[in-house]
Amino acid sequence: MPRSSRTTYETLIWRGVTCRVTTTRDCRIEGWTVITLRAPEDVPFPLGVRGYCHHGLEQKELDTLGGAVSYFKAWADREADSAAYAIAIAKWKQGNLFG
Repeated sequence: MPRSSRTTYETLIWRGVTCRVTTTRDCRIEGWTVITLRAPEDVPFPLGVRGYCHHGLEQKELDTLGGAVSYFKAWADREADSAAYAIAIAKWKQGNLFG
């Protein structure tokens, strides 16, 4: 099966931040799915480093959770309660005072 037929692209809009979500089914192993999220680097996002998050899981689990967009949305909602994310948002809103 060609790679392009196993990979899909979707959009997640989380709290006004538009992210690209890529889902690759049967990635190297049948039943294994790799999902990737790309968020803008200039806006704080609670997942990943510099707007990038990459995760692998079983396809059945992902389907049960409603797909990659739902999975990343729920994960971002949980991580948004962290102190690290609150600090990142505060710094972003304040801007660079010395730049």
